[in-house]
Amino acid sequence: MKYLTNNFFQNLITKKEFTVTVLIIILFLLLIFSNDIFLSKSNIDSLQTSIAPKAIIAAGMMILLITGVFDLSVGSVMGLAGVITSLCLVKGISVGLSIMIGLLTGMGFGFFNGILVAIVGVNPLITTIGTMYMGRSLINILLEGSARHGIRGFSQSFIAIGANKTFGLYNMVWIMLIIVIVMQIIITKTTWGKKIYYFGGNPEAAKIIGINTKKIRIITYAFSGLLAALAGILVTARFEMASRVLGSGLELNIIIICFIGGGSMAGGRGSVIGALLGCIFMSLVQNSFTILQISDFWQSITIGSLLILVVTSDAYFQMRDTKEVL
Repeated sequence: MKYLTNNFFQNLITKKEFTVTVLIIILFLLLIFSNDIFLSKSNIDSLQTSIAPKAIIAAGMMILLITGVFDLSVGSVMGLAGVITSLCLVKGISVGLSIMIGLLTGMGFGFFNGILVAIVGVNPLITTIGTMYMGRSLINILLEGSARHGIRGFSQSFIAIGANKTFGLYNMVWIMLIIVIVMQIIITKTTWGKKIYYFGGNPEAAKIIGINTKKIRIITYAFSGLLAALAGILVTARFEMASRVLGSGLELNIIIICFIGGGSMAGGRGSVIGALLGCIFMSLVQNSFTILQISDFWQSITIGSLLILVVTSDAYFQMRDTKEVL
């Protein structure tokens, strides 16, 4: 009995999700007692609109990391989906159809990434850097001329999607929670989810036992693009404007969030819940810099340090696991 108890707690402590949860609680308490602004309505609202879209994108990125790849085009896809949806709205297309077009744009980019990586065999880094630049260039082209400062003038029915609240939480937060819960159940309780983990942990063995790895690669990339587009549409509705800078530079931030939440470049590890926890932690860190009025330069140094720390930690645990197997 004592052995089982000790083993339970040992397994619990080694889980990154548990570690991140503890860090979130500590940081949360420090912010509460160090500054009165943290619990103000405006700051809580700001945290909600920061966490929700990033967590939605991070959920898709975490699925990719579990399979052993990543997507550097999510920021551009986020911005492009917001711009295309906005252009459709101002041209008189219905809200539902405009959102559908925006979502299909993101899914199309993801599908294109998946085809290049899975079928053509292009390196994921090269592929997604290429589509990142393609997406950002399309944004600049679409916003060229009179619309260079952004697109405004949306209907209230569209704005309500991002600006309205239910039980004190923005609708985008509820959408995020539904996505996280459903995806967590899928990857942990379904056969398809188990295939994703097996594929990420041992790609060659997955092919041998008959798992359609190319199909998984294409679907997961398309899903990542879909979620990035959804986040872009929600943010556009919340701030009532489509901007050329929407999603710019967000890619590495999302990857860091996933690493903090338990993701690994080696594949076969991570969870959607972990992605959400990593997002909450990163948002609290960034929020603390804003509240304490610390220079953005220090924020960049902190984020860079976190990236080095989590990647080094990931490399260490990979080497340790490899030695244990040998």
